[in-house]
Amino acid sequence: MIDRIGVLRKIEQAAFALENHIHNRERWFGKSGDQSGNNWGTESSLTPFRAISGNIAFGSDADDEALVLGTDDTPCIAGTTRFDPHTIMVEAASVATEYVIRVIYGTGTMADAETAGQYSDTMVTDAKKGEPLDIHMPRLTSGSHKVWVRIKNGTDNATMDFHYGIHEYER
Repeated sequence: MIDRIGVLRKIEQAAFALENHIHNRERWFGKSGDQSGNNWGTESSLTPFRAISGNIAFGSDADDEALVLGTDDTPCIAGTTRFDPHTIMVEAASVATEYVIRVIYGTGTMADAETAGQYSDTMVTDAKKGEPLDIHMPRLTSGSHKVWVRIKNGTDNATMDFHYGIHEYER
């Protein structure tokens, strides 16, 4: 026999999560003027982040990854405890070919998070200025999780400049 109350609770939770995600405040980040410690992004900054690719590989040189959100960058909204990355807005791309954008999240190092599979990849062809790209990510814990972005392109040292949007949640 189906547990109708249990099913209804799950439906209610899913509806709440969807409603909360769609009807929510969002914040956009650009690169902090001083990316020191755990302060990597600045809310409403006009300075884009930059990620650099390798040769048909994700960039692996020092500073090829973009430090997007440090543990001091969230929460932005008082009373929120969770956030989810939702959109990247491409500002510029040095070559007009396919890119893979990898958004990595974790509480330790980027290498550990990537090894643990804590990332989402998004493909974009001919990245154009002002093109919003949806990102599918789990909700992360404010003040605990960090976010990095790496890119992959067929051209060594191809660059992508972007801004980054998040939603924040009270639960």
